[in-house]
Amino acid sequence: MNEEEYRLKLREWIRNSAPESLKGRKILFETVEFDDYNELRSWQRKLADAGYLGITWPKEYGGQGLDPIYEVIAYEEFIRAGLPYGRSLGSIGLMVVAPAILKHGNEDQKRRYLPRILRAEDIWCQGFSEPQAGSDLASVTTRAEDKGDYFLVNGQKIWSSYAHIADYMILLARTGEDKYKGLTMFILNMKQEGIRVSPINQLTGKSDFNTVYFNNVKVPKNNVIGNVGDGWKVAMTVLNHERFMLGVTMLFTSKIALESLKGVKEKEELEDEVEGLEAFYRRILIKLRKGEDIDVEGSMLKLLASELLQRIYEIAVMNYDLETIMKEKWYLGMLASRGRTIAGGTSEILRNVVGERALKLPK
Repeated sequence: MNEEEYRLKLREWIRNSAPESLKGRKILFETVEFDDYNELRSWQRKLADAGYLGITWPKEYGGQGLDPIYEVIAYEEFIRAGLPYGRSLGSIGLMVVAPAILKHGNEDQKRRYLPRILRAEDIWCQGFSEPQAGSDLASVTTRAEDKGDYFLVNGQKIWSSYAHIADYMILLARTGEDKYKGLTMFILNMKQEGIRVSPINQLTGKSDFNTVYFNNVKVPKNNVIGNVGDGWKVAMTVLNHERFMLGVTMLFTSKIALESLKGVKEKEELEDEVEGLEAFYRRILIKLRKGEDIDVEGSMLKLLASELLQRIYEIAVMNYDLETIMKEKWYLGMLASRGRTIAGGTSEILRNVVGERALKLPK
């Protein structure tokens, strides 16, 4: 099946199979946060059963074994249809954990966790950022001490989405003194003793982020992803994939939001920016088809799309009356878009990535 046939088949499936409760929702802010977790879990299982999740994964782990371009097409079409895809209940498992396990995990980890991630049978959260190590991720201080048969974890993580309902966490912790080689990536069972989750109240009124505290938490040695000391390498796999997919999501969310932005003088300029960003995105797709690395391009897409999305919401709030802002939920978009320039790497960090890796500028 070629790309156009796949796209048409997917559109037909969306028309005929998407639940009525989800159809037609205009996604005006990129983090689609529904209150009904059971509804999201059921929707993810329906997507998995239809073969529209794990599109690039090997078939032996529940995937479809297709080219990455088909996964990008799926993101485009579900976002265009106003349906949650990727950025919902199972997003950490799909966008963060699965790429790490697929590339660095052992066979037992792949067979044990990947099929359950696909169907939202396990919900995952991410233990990366810390209060003193957000932008400088390699400075994390949460420590995993080797106790022979297991590691003992103590420390704190912050901004962990869905930690309050998660079954597992992908945890970056310090196992040595070297800034980069002293990091290891773990699979952590969130239901065991010694873990305390504290929700963070957001401006939007929701509490999907959390602070997580670890007090003498035991982690079996077979829960290491890759090898001890490979944590930074695993983290880079995660972030490269996450940034590109975040960029795709925010680009098409920007298009949806821009369609609803009417009667403002800046619209023509914003449309030109979207068109230019789409052209850059199509160039990335060409590299994907060739199987080439898109490390820096993914960071650039995320950087530009997140700032464009934020600007669209700001212009809406500055131009519309209060009744329109509240009715159309532009205020939620403006508040939520602030986090889009932070998630997956702040705009400042991504500018450093582009400067150092693409332009070869000094640190």
